[in-house]
Amino acid sequence: MTKRHRSDSRMPKTFIGMCFAIAMLAAGCGALEPVVLQRATDAPAAESEARLETVAPTAAPTETLLPPTDTPTQPPTATPTAPPTATTEPTVTPMLSPIDRMVAARNPEKGKILFETFQDDAGSGYSCSNCHLPTSEKTNIGPGLLNIKQRAATRVEGLSAAEYIYESITNSMGYTVEGFEADLMPQNWAEIYTDPEIFDIVAYLLTLEGESDIDDPDPAAGGSESASD
Repeated sequence: MTKRHRSDSRMPKTFIGMCFAIAMLAAGCGALEPVVLQRATDAPAAESEARLETVAPTAAPTETLLPPTDTPTQPPTATPTAPPTATTEPTVTPMLSPIDRMVAARNPEKGKILFETFQDDAGSGYSCSNCHLPTSEKTNIGPGLLNIKQRAATRVEGLSAAEYIYESITNSMGYTVEGFEADLMPQNWAEIYTDPEIFDIVAYLLTLEGESDIDDPDPAAGGSESASD
């Protein structure tokens, strides 16, 4: 009986001591909360998801299609063809004779003065203008000399106008105009004039061009209308 009482008295003390120890431990440390471990990658992923949720998605650009335009069609153009070229023969420039070259180099104004000047030397006592009209085709004593260039070019085959006139002055008996006497023109002009002076006169005569008056009813002064150069 005594032995059981001792055993029962020790057990409550031990139980009380354990309870006291647990209470002290709880009071000193506070309530223990469970610790939840998270991986380091969980936070950035959550933040990324949050950002994606707050940013509204942008609509993808849509391509604006324009209605097709009609391409204007041009009618075909005809290929231009070159007009046929007329075949022309090459122009042959006649070679000038020595007399043509000398006359071309002389002075017509000086020849006009010589044509109108009386020549008393060598017993002539006359001028070219005494017998020939420079402004008419009609006859005075000799043929009129207007447009003499055209007529002289056809007088003798092979002679130019300048050559024919030069020969008519220096050798008046060589070519006689129909209707005139062969000795009508003085024979000493080559003695009165030098060759350069004769070339001046020829150069002047080649400038005598104008409207023909051969059909004018008024007769030329001092001459016959029947003869012409």
